[in-house]
Amino acid sequence: TATILADRETCYACAVRCKRAVETEWQGRPVEARHGGPEYETLAVFGSYCGVDDLPAISLANKICNEHGLDTIGTGATVAEMLARREGFGDVLSNGSRRAADLIGKGHDLLVTVKGAEAPAHMPQAKRSLAVIYAVNPFGADHQSSEHDPMIEEGAADLSLDRLKLLGFDAAQEFGSLGPDKVRYALRTQQFYSFLDTASLCQFVWGPAWTLYGPQETVDFVRAVTGWSDFDLDELMEIGERRLNLLRAFNAREGIGRREDRLPAKMFRPLTGTGPTAGVALDPVELEGALDEYYRLAGWDGRTGNPTSETMARLGLEWTATG
Repeated sequence: TATILADRETCYACAVRCKRAVETEWQGRPVEARHGGPEYETLAVFGSYCGVDDLPAISLANKICNEHGLDTIGTGATVAEMLARREGFGDVLSNGSRRAADLIGKGHDLLVTVKGAEAPAHMPQAKRSLAVIYAVNPFGADHQSSEHDPMIEEGAADLSLDRLKLLGFDAAQEFGSLGPDKVRYALRTQQFYSFLDTASLCQFVWGPAWTLYGPQETVDFVRAVTGWSDFDLDELMEIGERRLNLLRAFNAREGIGRREDRLPAKMFRPLTGTGPTAGVALDPVELEGALDEYYRLAGWDGRTGNPTSETMARLGLEWTATG
């Protein structure tokens, strides 16, 4: 089978080799291996988001973004070509899709943004815990801030389910559910991922469920590197929790709270098509109830969405004084 994939590259000394390198051209414009290659999200936002099925064209779009330091998710979701140089209408689009809609005074019903950040190509209509994370995440919708639903739902691999027991989950969840345990799963795995960001650990190698190394191996790694023989999973989770609360405290200072923890209208409309998620949509009442439960579990004020003073004191962050 013909392919434009030329090689698989890697960060230094990593065995995963998840970076794609492609060689192709589109209308005489070359894409070389040194430019990398489009990953899943890039393929989705420049492909299906834009109605484009030309792989070389998508690869060129990825190259342009890499050359100009543009995020491919935000760029593809904004549907831009001239925004890198802020030329013509690109000057408006370069602000991102939500700000662009504000500037032209229409199009807000078409947005897929949370806190101004364009949503990635993982649908919270089907992965319900992502609906909670997309809403509450301090920096907007992000697919790499928590573990996804299939890792805990019925049919998940034993490896994932066994690892999640270390985080306090003893039973698989029903597909498409958004009950208290699924909300707790969203929060606990978000805290774990937050630790990974704090420790600068790759989320394709380290994680709470499916990755090469799981929770116990992560604890063992920290012990080996730091010499902290008493470091345990509880401390790991608290480090991740502390970072999340610091991010929310910053947002609170800037006037961002529960009012901004909302999803775009498109996510509450049934998905179209003929696939297994056809007709699936989020229920606004169910989501609001899930958010209430999340705030309670996180120790955040249900009215404002801000960490309570008690929570911040417990984490040694009382100096932030979010209220």
